[in-house]
Amino acid sequence: MKKIIILVLALLVLIGAGAGAYFMFLAKPADAEHAEAKEPVKKVRTGPPSYATIGPMIVPVMGQTKATQNIIITVSLEVDDDTVRDEVRAKGPRLIDAYVQALYGSLDKGQVIDGQILNIPAIKDELKQVTDKVVGPDIVRDVLIQSVSQRPAY
Repeated sequence: MKKIIILVLALLVLIGAGAGAYFMFLAKPADAEHAEAKEPVKKVRTGPPSYATIGPMIVPVMGQTKATQNIIITVSLEVDDDTVRDEVRAKGPRLIDAYVQALYGSLDKGQVIDGQILNIPAIKDELKQVTDKVVGPDIVRDVLIQSVSQRPAY
């Protein structure tokens, strides 16, 4: 009889632990189900966009042993309103640093076609990714390349 009572108590403890683990880790609260059902609300722009100008930046293009040319680039970032523009301008030094690092490493990896012409769409995509990392996703709508100047490095 004593063994049966111990076996029943052990079985009840295991069932209780299993139910506790289920409710703790697997079951979703009712609020979470409703939160997932809602679609994320996209911010709708009410007025014209604002632009934050970043640059000019000078980036060397490295050849086999030395810099073959210098690229001077100016970028404008499209944002929703003036308050966001001021926040992005405040992060300007961090953006310039991140842009120069990204472009310095990637300009000799296919961004310069035949050693002469820049692949602007690829550079624009690279700058958009870097901007999202520094400023945050969905803050900057687009990266606009204002001016690009290529000069040989002598």
